Amino acid sequence: MKKIMQKDNFLLGIGDIARATGVSQRKLRYWEKKGYISPDDGIEERKHRKYSYYTLAQVSMIESYVKTGFTLSAAVEKTNQHDQVSQAIRKFISDRLTGLVTVDNGFEIDLGEVCDVPNKHLFAILKGNEDTKLVLKDNNVPVEQ
Repeated sequence: MKKIMQKDNFLLGIGDIARATGVSQRKLRYWEKKGYISPDDGIEERKHRKYSYYTLAQVSMIESYVKTGFTLSAAVEKTNQHDQVSQAIRKFISDRLTGLVTVDNGFEIDLGEVCDVPNKHLFAILKGNEDTKLVLKDNNVPVEQ
């Protein structure tokens, strides 16, 4: 699924985006003209616009904000802010997630070494409906059995 959602592997036509989001092709062309969305890079040689999965999600979010009363420019700004937060979370996960183990009724997530604390890793313990616990421990010792 991850490969399918990568930009190069999942391209949609403007009609596909319009059907999936309920945003008219005319409106999508206007949004493109305003610079709010853009077709996939490298389409100059193609006759038809192709959009990435990311653009599908972006259009959907913009339209959702517009439907709740935001102006188009405010909806685009909120969507961009949401994207920045999402990128920060993805970076955090990419940088810090070093392991995940299934434990009774949950997960033990290794968030990697802690600065200035030799041989210690920070673990997030998620169990059922309990609050997430953060635990500092030696890397290879299970937190709970």
